[in-house]
Parts: sequence; C-alpha cells; structure tokens
Amino acid sequence: MLQALDSLPNSVYWSAPADLDSDFTAEDPLALDYLGQQVGLWLFPGFTTRTGRAQNYAMVLYGLHLAGRACERYGVPASDDARTEFFQRWERFWALATLEANGGPLSRGDSDAMRGVRGATRAWFEGDRPLPLDFPLISRQSELGSLGAYLSSLRTYGLVFAGTLRPTPAAKAIIDAFWDEPDENQAVPQYEDYALAALDTSKLKIGRKHGRITLRKAGKMSRLSSLTRRQRVKQQDRLWRALFLNAHDDSTLALSHQLIAAADDEALDAEALLEGMEAGRWGALPAALREKVHAAVVFGRLAQELLSRFNRAYEHVHSAGWVCGAGDAARAAFPAEEAASLAAACGAVLEAPGSKAFGKLQFHGKPMLRLLAELPGASSTTALDRLLRYHRAVQRSRRGGGAWLRQQDDKLLLQVTSYNGYKSEAQFPGFKLSVVERLLHDLGRVG
Repeated sequence: MLQALDSLPNSVYWSAPADLDSDFTAEDPLALDYLGQQVGLWLFPGFTTRTGRAQNYAMVLYGLHLAGRACERYGVPASDDARTEFFQRWERFWALATLEANGGPLSRGDSDAMRGVRGATRAWFEGDRPLPLDFPLISRQSELGSLGAYLSSLRTYGLVFAGTLRPTPAAKAIIDAFWDEPDENQAVPQYEDYALAALDTSKLKIGRKHGRITLRKAGKMSRLSSLTRRQRVKQQDRLWRALFLNAHDDSTLALSHQLIAAADDEALDAEALLEGMEAGRWGALPAALREKVHAAVVFGRLAQELLSRFNRAYEHVHSAGWVCGAGDAARAAFPAEEAASLAAACGAVLEAPGSKAFGKLQFHGKPMLRLLAELPGASSTTALDRLLRYHRAVQRSRRGGGAWLRQQDDKLLLQVTSYNGYKSEAQFPGFKLSVVERLLHDLGRVG
C-alpha cells in the first residue's frame, strides 16, 4: 500500500549494473558488437566470448558427471531439470571452495574469480561453521552461470552429447582427472564423495571438512588457476587436445599457433595481431583463412568508423540540450574532409571476399552491407539519414527497442538519454582473441 511521506527523503538511491560476474553489456546502437561476435565465430567457431578459462571446461564436465551420479545416489529420475539442479548446487559448492582456498573475497580481476563470485562472497564467512548451499549464486544461474556459458562449446567439441546434459566418452579422461591424476593420488575418490555429499538436497549446508578432505583443500585442487598453479601438465594436455587439436574447423588450431608465436613479441592489441597474421609475420596462412583474417581487419576498422559517426551525432544532440538542427548534427558526424576515409572503410569491407558471409547472417548483416553501399559519395545529411535508418532497423529487431535519435522536420531529437558510449573512443573489436589467449595461458602454451 502506498503511503504519503511526512517529509522528503534525505537520500536518493539508484541501482547500477556493476558487478564483474554479471552479463550486463551497454547496448550497441548499431549491432556492431553482435556482428563482431559473428566474425569471431568465423575465426574460432568453438569458442564464445564467455569461454575464456580452461579449468571451467573441466569444472562443467565434472559437474555434469557428478549430476548424473547424484541422480543415482539420491534416487532422482535423471531428467535435464534434475541434472541442472544438481549441477547448480555443485557450482555453488565449488565457488565456496574457491573462496575458502583463497581465504575469502577475491579482488576484481583475480585469476580465480568465477562466474557468480559476488553471490558466493555474500554466502561465505570465516570460521569453521558449515556454509549454506541454497544461496543465489547469480541471477538466472542456468543461463548466466558456467553451464550456460560453456555448454554450447562443450557440445561443439563433442564433449557433451548434443541436446543433452550428459558428457560423452571423449570427456572421460578430463573428468577422471578433475581433482588430480587418479593413478598418482589415492585421495581422488574422497574428493568426489565430498562433492556428492554437497549435492544432497535434503541438507541446506555443507561442512568444511568431509572425512580427511577440507573445503579449503578442495578449492586449491579445483579453482580456476589450479591448472597453472599446480602445474597440471597432463590435464592441460588433455584439454589442449580436446579444444584445439581436435577442433573440427580450419581456423582454430592455425590461428592459435599464430597467437602462440606472437606471444614472444611485444604486447599486441587485436588489430595488430590480425594485421600481423594477414601479413604472415608469424608464418603463412592458407588463402581461405587469410581471407577470414582480412575480413576481420577491415570490419574492425569499419566498426570504429561507424560507431564514431553515430557517437558524434549523439554527442552533438546531447550537448545542444537534446534537440538540434539535423544539418548541424550531420556535419558534426560526417564532415566533408573525412568522406574519403569513410568511403575507403566501406569499400574495403564490400570488396573483401570473406565479408560475403555477412549477407548470410540472420540478423543485421544484409542491412549493414546495404548501408555500406549507400554511404560513399553521400552528402553529410544523406549519410546521417542512412545511418539512423540502419539504427532504427537494428532497434526494431530488438524486443521493444526504439530509436535513440529521432528526426522531426529539420530537427534531431534525443529519445534515449542514458547512452554513455559517446564519451569514449570507439574500440577495435576483440574478436575473441583475448579469450583464446587466456585459454592458451591456462593450458601452458603462452606465458
């Protein structure tokens, strides 16, 4: 029931999506982030922007194996729902074990910071008392937790049966060695007993010791950094074979070898890495793969051009008090002296053989190619009109998305005032290069 206040509140609060385990991303007005992800898939089909830790592959596989065992132990029909519930409980247990191993909360960017780190931090406390296992790890855990992040990749690599939550025989060696090499550590079965005890849904808490195994020790054995900290060379080799040597595409292994060779050079950003690959700096690439790399380079430069033009228009309207003359905004976004560089960026994408794949995408690809054909030679006013038309099409494809800038007669009006992207320079897309570099680091292939 609403009640009138006797006085105004002393403070005003608002929420902000600022935790490192959230999947919040500032909305992209031109769908360039989406298109960049598609380019990343051409280069590394088996990985996504969320599959950056090798130990997480092993953790998810082991959790799915454990979920199957829990169904048997606790007499639950092995449905996908049951497996998911058991897996989520395992993920919470593993997250608490990671915090226990690190002595508490992890700093931002810590090599052990897992998905759901904030939820686990809220549940963990110092001492010897049992810890809860019914806490919310992350909102929409089945989608945003490790299972949602890694499942499609695990299926792509044949480590989980398509359409199921059951690991394939190809994953058995990785699962068996999750805690340690079974022929070198006789305590491995005890760790599994501890994990299975945590999956007993009749209990809301788990003790910090099970037999001779402590929660702290379980965390040290399995945390994200365990592959490198414990120098688990055999497990690293298994994951290297599963994710790279056995990749069923023509680019993942070849480009990964390029990244390994490039690691000895000075630190390079995504654009410099791709340029070096295209130029053969770290060895020649097959012609078809070089075309993919070239398409990534020219699209990356175009993405910077287009987003910077949109940002300039947005900033001009914003600075003018949310409404200004359309012609003024057009000249700010598309100055005549930059027409040649814009035309070159558009032409480079249209002429690149690898860029034809944009036309086959379900979303945004064909409209983008049409925009690129319209911009060269267009006046500032026409160019802005075409860019905003493309922006409106992008927004219509999103649920309930409306245009951020609206033209009314000769005026341009700001309809969404919360966009902050215009305050920083448009960046060259990462195309999952940093994701693959992190995987290679975890697997001991780069320093």
